[in-house]
Amino acid sequence: MKKIIYCILIIFIFLLTLSSVSAHGADITDDTMIIANESNGVLAKSVVDDLGLNITVYKFKSDGDVEHQLEHALSNPNKRILAIAYQDTVENYLNNHSELKNRVLISNDDSSSLSDSAKKLVEIDIDSTDSSTNFITPLIVGLVIGLLVGVVVGFVILKNKK
Repeated sequence: MKKIIYCILIIFIFLLTLSSVSAHGADITDDTMIIANESNGVLAKSVVDDLGLNITVYKFKSDGDVEHQLEHALSNPNKRILAIAYQDTVENYLNNHSELKNRVLISNDDSSSLSDSAKKLVEIDIDSTDSSTNFITPLIVGLVIGLLVGVVVGFVILKNKK
């Protein structure tokens, strides 16, 4: 009977220590990008190439795809986005997530506005030290949780050997 209680206790502690896993998917886009569509993607690519900037132009086909990309920007502090298409969707998303306003720009799709906005996009200062400090916190939390679970499991194993 005690074995069953210990097993249930271990499983319960294990389940408490699990963090939620998001099925959001991996981000395969570049960190500096332009959100475009079929009508303005070619113009955006030619302006970026003429300026010699390292910005990738992505053509999106739906509002949902754009929102999905903006969700990736929430978790990636290095992502900078210029939206020349789906501007209403981006504006609504920025209203709900003000932390992205310094890294997500909205521009018209004419060549002069696009050129100015692309230059501003590249000039956005991204604090690269912030991403390195974000790694240490989950590492320490994982080590502490692992230590606690290991102590409990070790205690139960040693208790059962006697």
